[in-house]
Amino acid sequence: MPESALGLLESLSSLFTRAETTLGPFTVEDDQAWPSPCLQGPADPGHRYWQPVRQQPRPEAPLAGLGAALELAIPASLQAFYGSFFSDPITLPSPWGPLSLTLPWSVEEWPRLLENQLGHCLQQQRFKLEPAPFIAVLEGDEDGIISLRLRDGAVVLEWPGQRTRETLTPSLDAFLRQLLDAL
Repeated sequence: MPESALGLLESLSSLFTRAETTLGPFTVEDDQAWPSPCLQGPADPGHRYWQPVRQQPRPEAPLAGLGAALELAIPASLQAFYGSFFSDPITLPSPWGPLSLTLPWSVEEWPRLLENQLGHCLQQQRFKLEPAPFIAVLEGDEDGIISLRLRDGAVVLEWPGQRTRETLTPSLDAFLRQLLDAL
């Protein structure tokens, strides 16, 4: 694993640990139709505890299909982000408002996540924007989508149906450090 991917893995692991310590145990509605290696024991009737779980390495890059469909290279940082953990969204404080990271819940969720990423990137191209796969969403009234610009790896904030983008941080690692500092 490249050094930058290791740093990203450490940042995500630290973020999850600090979030659970600060926000309390993670729970999710118990849904037999949506299994995940993240699921733990029962929390209360109808809910289960869960924790982010490290993904097993895979032979192909996690977003290889997206890169092939877009005919663009996917940065190693984004491959590491999506290939590192299974997780349900966790609402985290941030300098931009509460947000939830978008990670796969299980292996079975991968096709849906890739379809959503491709649809998002094709919509951006329709608006004459360079493709930027999403990594998080703002919670609340904003409806902002936080994405990673493929050209330079910068993390940007965008709004559905608009051509406006705001650069938040120069890299995914810097973005995760900002989230760690906000907890």
